[in-house]
Amino acid sequence: MKTLTLPRFPRPLHLVDVDNLMGDPRVIDDEVIDHWLDEYRYASGYRPGDHAIVGTGCNGRHAFAVQRCWQPARIVRRPGPDGADEALIEAAVTEAERGRYSHFIIGSGDHRFADLHDTLVDRGYPVWVVSRPRALSRRLRERAGDRVLYLPDTGLI
Repeated sequence: MKTLTLPRFPRPLHLVDVDNLMGDPRVIDDEVIDHWLDEYRYASGYRPGDHAIVGTGCNGRHAFAVQRCWQPARIVRRPGPDGADEALIEAAVTEAERGRYSHFIIGSGDHRFADLHDTLVDRGYPVWVVSRPRALSRRLRERAGDRVLYLPDTGLI
């Protein structure tokens, strides 16, 4: 009996450090948050059905505002200066081990994601980076090479 193998469709996982994209982890204005999330979704090619994990700090009002603006996303939070980054990195490594995604898109310019980039590439995943030019660290830019998509450096903040 022949087994039918279904084609594997590209399925990205978006890892979004919303505080880095906006440049301010305290924003509670839905209009500002929506603006930056829309900029990210446009630049990254986000489509309905894509999966996203959004990391944010533990300012409760800010975190709830972010969650309100991107309902289907999984929100991860952790206290501390790099808590959101650490939560996103842990979630990404766990998802990479599960093997359910064809590629990863890191929505941040933070240097802390350079090692995650290397980890994902070492495991065979293509990785893109979406960032504002001024927020993109040299380490992450060097690793991502030509797989960087830029957001405008201007905006509502």
